[in-house]
Amino acid sequence: MQSLLQSDEKITPKPWKAEVQSLQSEYDSIGKEQTKTATELAYAEVITYNRKNLERELQNEGRQHNRQQDKTKGREKEI
Repeated sequence: MQSLLQSDEKITPKPWKAEVQSLQSEYDSIGKEQTKTATELAYAEVITYNRKNLERELQNEGRQHNRQQDKTKGREKEI
């Protein structure tokens, strides 16, 4: 398109339509890639959140288990 405008050549319908189709194809391709990238980013964010949540849950379970063991040890000392 730039070459047509810079050469002072008259813009005729055929080259104009071809340029529009070319740009539309490029736009569609970029849009698909952008959608794919956004989807992959969303997957990565969900996986990161799930991993952190799992780590937190495992730590909580470990603490709860330790508390239960401490209570059991405390009862044994009383006897």
